[in-house]
Amino acid sequence: MNTSLIDVPRGLAGVAVASTSVGEVRGEEGFYHYRGHSAVELARSGSFEAVWELLLGTPPDGAARNLPPVLGGVVDRLDLRSALSFLAASMGLRALVDESPEERRADAHHVVAALPTLVASLQRGTVVTPRPELGHAADYLGMVTGEPPSAELARALEQYWILTVDHGFNASTFTARVIASTGADLGACVVGGLGALSGPRHGGSPSRVLDMLDAVAACGDAHAWLQDELRAGRRLMGFGHAVYRAPDPRSELLREVATAIAPERAALARRVELAALELLAGRRLVTNVELYAAVVLEACGIPRRWFTGTFACSRVVGWCAHALEQAEDSKIIRPDAHYVGDPPAA
Repeated sequence: MNTSLIDVPRGLAGVAVASTSVGEVRGEEGFYHYRGHSAVELARSGSFEAVWELLLGTPPDGAARNLPPVLGGVVDRLDLRSALSFLAASMGLRALVDESPEERRADAHHVVAALPTLVASLQRGTVVTPRPELGHAADYLGMVTGEPPSAELARALEQYWILTVDHGFNASTFTARVIASTGADLGACVVGGLGALSGPRHGGSPSRVLDMLDAVAACGDAHAWLQDELRAGRRLMGFGHAVYRAPDPRSELLREVATAIAPERAALARRVELAALELLAGRRLVTNVELYAAVVLEACGIPRRWFTGTFACSRVVGWCAHALEQAEDSKIIRPDAHYVGDPPAA
């Protein structure tokens, strides 16, 4: 065993591996911010475009939302990860180490602008045309549904997006930064972030929240259903967080949003929440962002299988901001591990 190694907690919990000016999560306080601005307050009164500008600079004009024509012949045959790789390749993104800071930032803007159009096109099975006169959230909903979105639903999605732009060194953001540290192109960073986001322990569980709500509604007794899940050793979707010990502020605002646009579904989620918190008392498990995010996304007309892709349309801003920050550091992220397998043959 290499005794010079530094032992750290499992999952790197509580370990600072880099410095950042993008944002910070204060889990014990139930607070997080983007560059010193409360994310919740930005979601209450700001726009997605304003937060995008805060993290990456002024967004490009509406033309950047259009997909390259080459995607037209293949979009109906691709999943999100392969389509994102295809999009990045068609954009001609170069390795971060070969670009100036201005060129990297331009790449980031074009990826962020085009991703909602890509996700909407994959849902529709054909390349859709964005409407640059609309805000990004409203435009995305219109592309997904094929109908002009209501102002209420567009604002609900926009608030969800603002709340999920960035959230510290979560798994997908850390993945994006590790890839950026290799000097790879920005597309590789974003595809890597998306891969991490798809896991049910990270961003891939909001759809499973709806499965839980459906089961509770069929059962008619939230407490009994949740108790059976816990006795079976299964995790309750929408509860628990790696950082928060105080209430998750994203969940609190999204409860308000969900109640306004889907009162019956939100009321069911609230019954589940109260029953779960009673059963989980003493475990320091709080309601997380996914419980009411699922209700909001469902009410907006987003299909369950596209919840993660919709989440990525906001988190891509944070991934890019972190990747650009990491690109300024010439040191590759390369930890070590304790070997515990069979010894080498003599």
